[in-house]
This record gives sequence, structure tokens and C-alpha cells, in this order.
Amino acid sequence: MQPEELGQLFAGLRAVVTIADETGHIVYLNDLAQEHYGDRGGGDLVGTHLNDCHNPTSQAEIEAMYARYRAGDYTPTRYYQEKEDGVGETIVLIPLAVDGRLRGVAELMWYERPELVIGSPVGPET
Repeated sequence: MQPEELGQLFAGLRAVVTIADETGHIVYLNDLAQEHYGDRGGGDLVGTHLNDCHNPTSQAEIEAMYARYRAGDYTPTRYYQEKEDGVGETIVLIPLAVDGRLRGVAELMWYERPELVIGSPVGPET
């Protein structure tokens, strides 16, 4: 998929979207990702490797995730952390496979308020 096609696909998604290829190089950042990562280079991050933006612990996690995906386990990877202001940050990495072959990873990140999360102890009732 070409970057312009990705732009059309993700234009309306209100999450930070980063797409990396099968080697871990960033091939696409949506507008929110460019804004979110503006202090790290924004759109200039396209072409760089995911490891260039992460500490050694995160780099090892990225490599392990890619190894798992290459081995055929396409279970998404999810991270969550609560910020100081009580807003949660969720990051989900979803493998992109075509014809049974890993072609890349889509990283989606968004912020959420606990009171709006269904099933949360402070969220709306289900």
C-alpha cells in the first residue's frame, strides 16, 4: 500500500497512527502522529526505524514483538499507562499480514478518560 493510500484510509481516524514495514522502518504517520511526535521530528520520522525513537528496554520489546509476528503469531500487542492527569494512554500494535506473510505493523495510540471506558470501575455501566 502506498503512503497516499494510507493517508486516505486513516484520514478520519482520530488516533495517532504509525505504520512500519516488515523491517521496522516507519512508512506512514497520520496527521495526529506527526503532531504527537513533532518534538521528535514529526513527518521526518518516515524512513527511520522504530528503535530510533525508543530506549533499550522498548527496543528489545519491539524486536521480540516482530519475532513473534514473523513466526506467525499475529496476536496484537497492547500497552496502557495512566498519565499524571488521570488520562490513560493506550497503544495497540497490530500486525499487517498479506498472504500469511508479515508486511508490517500498525501502531494506534489514543488517550482515554477512565470514566468513558466501558467495564472500567469508574466507567459507564455495561
